[in-house]
Amino acid sequence: MQGPGGIVEELVHQFTDPFAFYRELIQNSIDAGSTRIEVSLSYRPSAKQGLLLVSVCDWGEGMNREVIENYLVTKFRSTKENDLTKIGKFGIGFVSIFACKPDVVTVDTGRDGEFWRVLFRADTTWDLLKLGEPLEGTRVTLHKEMPAPDYVQFVERSRASLSRWCRHSDVEVTFSAGAVDGRAPPAPKPVKEPLTVDAPFQVEHVEDGTHIIAGPSRTTPPVTGMYNRGLTLLETTELLEPGVTMKIVSRYLEHTLTRDNVRRDRHFSRAMSLAKDLVNEKLLVQLPAELKAAAERRDGAADFQTLFLFAMTRLKAKQLCFRLTGGGSVSHEALMKSVGEEGFLTVSTKRTALVDRLLDAKWPVLELDVNQELGRAVVQLLKVKRTVLADEHFTYAAPPEVPTPKEFASALVTLLQEAGAAVKQVEVSEVRGAAAKLPFVLLEALSRPVLEEVATGSAFVRKSPGLLCFNSSHEAIAKAAPLFSRAPRLAAVLMARLVLVKASRLDAARDEALTAWALT
Repeated sequence: MQGPGGIVEELVHQFTDPFAFYRELIQNSIDAGSTRIEVSLSYRPSAKQGLLLVSVCDWGEGMNREVIENYLVTKFRSTKENDLTKIGKFGIGFVSIFACKPDVVTVDTGRDGEFWRVLFRADTTWDLLKLGEPLEGTRVTLHKEMPAPDYVQFVERSRASLSRWCRHSDVEVTFSAGAVDGRAPPAPKPVKEPLTVDAPFQVEHVEDGTHIIAGPSRTTPPVTGMYNRGLTLLETTELLEPGVTMKIVSRYLEHTLTRDNVRRDRHFSRAMSLAKDLVNEKLLVQLPAELKAAAERRDGAADFQTLFLFAMTRLKAKQLCFRLTGGGSVSHEALMKSVGEEGFLTVSTKRTALVDRLLDAKWPVLELDVNQELGRAVVQLLKVKRTVLADEHFTYAAPPEVPTPKEFASALVTLLQEAGAAVKQVEVSEVRGAAAKLPFVLLEALSRPVLEEVATGSAFVRKSPGLLCFNSSHEAIAKAAPLFSRAPRLAAVLMARLVLVKASRLDAARDEALTAWALT
């Protein structure tokens, strides 16, 4: 019999992806009422070129001679016009199989007690042959000679195509591929994947014929997917709802004639209206709780960034929270109070020992890099004029492993107080953080971090911290340390001189008084 003519060539070229024929065949199978569709590939190696066989089988209603002659081989005619339970509308999808330039395509099908094989040649001419055995549903088989390396590539492109077009299919679609050495295909595996979006959380709307899921997108620009009966119509980065990635599955959506878009009709407009309502009524309501949950999770940094950047222009300030380094949250109100009292914002990208102590002291340390997008956004939102890096601007001392000799500490406190210092306690321990290289620092308490400018300030100022801590890891202090127990009064004089020299308060009279006290 004669083929459809030169128009087939034009129709084939409309399919920019030659492997989109899987979508078209599976679409036809779904429309035929099949609840299961099997796609299998096999290879018959030979000395010259092997033979590829691609089989797409369904258990739908099949076709009789009338349907074959009036619709399958007659382009632009379809039995599915005006039927919203059917996906295809144009009656041209089957020709997509010729985009892969097969040598032969066979269609085995049966209906009403008739069983037929339609044999299509490479030039699209065809013959209609009677089958000798009954067949349930329809089996389309593509035959194509190709070398073994091309078969391997064909398998991978087939797998990717099925995942792209059919991973959310309403019916079960399976895939299997035989080995390049001719071994039969293994047990088929389902192609189906859960209907999810790339977002920290998602909300959904379900009504008759339509299912929508949406969430704050992890990627920019966000991806929107549109599907009919779960088959992909369009996946696009077109800005349809700013910051939101979504998937719309609706029997009302239709693809365009060229298969590269959806028809922008009233059904599309209604679907987008439902999606917008879903964002405003469910997503934004759930957003504050999800933001806090991501902030609290130890592994939630990436999700928190996605959610915060999405939330900062959509939620009120009092609904926002901020992530503490390593996991934890602080409210907008509490953070603003801290920044207002201290005059700066403390940040750190890593959970260090010093950060642990700041957080234990209820000091908010935000997990931020102020040179990155999230950091810049937070600084701008809070109108912060100064940010400090925790490990570069704070100092603390851990509790000493060996208790500080009491006689030495008591003697040194006495000497310094007589000289006018506001020192009330002396300890010897390892100093860590910004002032770790100094011989001594001023602290409010062991393990409680203070700013570097406080730690390195003068002990002769009324409001200075009352704890003087000598750094046991400093070379000079380490050498003097044995004297703290063996000769505490002498050690107290030496350390007093060190403190007084730094404060420029060691004059001749004070030095003479220290010497006399040591000799008493």
